[in-house]
Amino acid sequence: MSKKIDINYENLKSYIQISETPLDVIRTKVNKIDKILTGEIQPTFNQLSTIARIINIPTGLLLLNKKINTADVRINFRTINSHIISDMSPELRDTIAEIQTKQDFLRSEVDDELDFIGSFSIKSSEKDVLDAVRSLLGEELVKNRLSSYREKMNNLGVFVFFNGKVKDNTHRNLNLKEFRGFVLTDKKAPIIFINQKDSKTGQLFTIIHEFVHLLFGHNDLVENSNSYLKDPLETFVNKITGEFLVPADSLKSLLIETADYEEQLNRISNKFEVSPFVIARRLLDLKYISNIAYNEIIEKLEVEFEKISKINKKTSKGNYNHNLKFRMDKSFFKYVNNAVIQNKISQTDAMEIVGVKYKGYKILVEGIK
Repeated sequence: MSKKIDINYENLKSYIQISETPLDVIRTKVNKIDKILTGEIQPTFNQLSTIARIINIPTGLLLLNKKINTADVRINFRTINSHIISDMSPELRDTIAEIQTKQDFLRSEVDDELDFIGSFSIKSSEKDVLDAVRSLLGEELVKNRLSSYREKMNNLGVFVFFNGKVKDNTHRNLNLKEFRGFVLTDKKAPIIFINQKDSKTGQLFTIIHEFVHLLFGHNDLVENSNSYLKDPLETFVNKITGEFLVPADSLKSLLIETADYEEQLNRISNKFEVSPFVIARRLLDLKYISNIAYNEIIEKLEVEFEKISKINKKTSKGNYNHNLKFRMDKSFFKYVNNAVIQNKISQTDAMEIVGVKYKGYKILVEGIK
């Protein structure tokens, strides 16, 4: 049975009124909404989440006793970069909404704020931002960088999720051509989401890119395009990410300047555990190659990447248990499971927040023992 939650009913009515959402629309999803609004019954977390999604505000606002001005909150909730969530694919939109629900839950459970979130602006020097990233994540070129940096981010208080589909729905795959990942900034519960359809090297670049965005305190969506070239902040963040993953001095020491740079891409990218795309961009930024040479290299790499992606799609089956444990942030799940143990929420609510069914929930419980 779902655990009921105490809320401020006047605030709930006010948020619904401000949203201009007809009550009949909410009734189609929450059939007891009238009794909830009168205070006759208390809602479950799932019902609150449903109401919040319909009126386009974070679930967390409905858990607060104090009413918050939603003017700015609604903009942030409905947009990421300059994109309106309603204009995105249903899969991306639902994934962002899912992660926002997770973030809303974490806000009510996490006590401390992270002082490095939003500590820089676009007016900051590249050196200062880069030094901060290196201080937080380490300067050494570690092995298995993706899992290593994810662990370091977890230890800092950043939650990192991976998935290639909407929740556990194998019929709703995420489109890599639409996005590689996104970050939802928050002082208490910052979350990075990585599109698991991407290559491991692509995922590595995205996780660092989005971590850098946390230092600026901005939400961000990494698209599979060069649109960032028109955005000064994206260009800034990409420079920091590139220098962190592939330091100029380290790259120079590996280059054979008498050899063709294009022929060296795979060797060098394997050394840094990044994609040849990243190395090609670093060669351009550091003026080893021209724009014309860079564009020619990228064109060839894109053809190769498309071929490899098709092969991987046909051959990859994977282990469900292993994949589920990998894509779920372990720290997040511990917060959810602890809330169940402490009778703050029911297991039904917990499964909804996590986005799995009973079998998946039990697999995750085993993973934290």
